[in-house]
Amino acid sequence: MSIEAQTRNPFKRLHCKLFGHKYTVLRSYQTNKKEYECSHCKKQFTENDYGELETLTPKLRRINEVMEKFYIFKNTRRQSA
Repeated sequence: MSIEAQTRNPFKRLHCKLFGHKYTVLRSYQTNKKEYECSHCKKQFTENDYGELETLTPKLRRINEVMEKFYIFKNTRRQSA
């Protein structure tokens, strides 16, 4: 049984469907992107280009990490020049 299956409780998911998610910041990047996690159903979200929340996939997490590395590289290069 996977960890994800153990943390997903049908009653907590029902709570989110009725009252909405309760977001907590999971990770904050310097590029002003944030990753959120619902404290009830443990579902993860990220901001898209328009500032709306969408479900966090491994592809989107990797995009956020690459953008963060590019941003840091660009700023360190700008400061040294």
